[in-house]
Amino acid sequence: MRRHEGYRQCCAKGGKGQYAKLYADFGDVHAHDDFWRWWSKEGHSELFCEPTARQIRVVDGNSSFEPTLSHDTLTIELPLEVRTGHLLSHIRKVLKDYEAKAKAAKRISRAKYPIATKPVLTSLHQHLVVWDAQQANPKLKLHELYDLVHVDAGLYVSESVEGETVAQLKKLDLPYDDILRTIRRRKTNLVKRHLNIATQYIDNVGKGVFSYRTTR
Repeated sequence: MRRHEGYRQCCAKGGKGQYAKLYADFGDVHAHDDFWRWWSKEGHSELFCEPTARQIRVVDGNSSFEPTLSHDTLTIELPLEVRTGHLLSHIRKVLKDYEAKAKAAKRISRAKYPIATKPVLTSLHQHLVVWDAQQANPKLKLHELYDLVHVDAGLYVSESVEGETVAQLKKLDLPYDDILRTIRRRKTNLVKRHLNIATQYIDNVGKGVFSYRTTR
């Protein structure tokens, strides 16, 4: 979210503009660098938390609740003159019949901002390290960007082409331009992939969709 340019401008304007609705929930994420203060003390963790489980309710003539069978609610009628043991036995049978619907209901997030996917944190770290480096060094070629961040980001491409390396050919005083071009192309393609994914994550944050990308 701090990498989304449109949201940054919204914060600078005090929450006005295209992203005002998001700002109302997330506030000024640029106000300070203390994530845990923003997450816990300022209460923003609740935006991603599942709400407290709903409780069983009695549907009677005084309730505005209409009995329904939806994707996550099953309404049943219990004759109170029947013995409790028999009722419980029958309820268990009914729930067994709706076991598949119950499993489906448990998979539905009710958080205000559900997490769209579960990202691999190491990969997410790589995407953002590459993105940040590119923003800080816009004039670098992509293969140069790889050389700058591959250690911190944990990136790797093979620098061997058909069993030969630039270092080996240099040592033998042999031409190595073709191998160098191949290695640079590998580095460029890897950095492009990370930048593409990071861009998707950042763009979707502006739509209120977190941890989501459409392509690899």
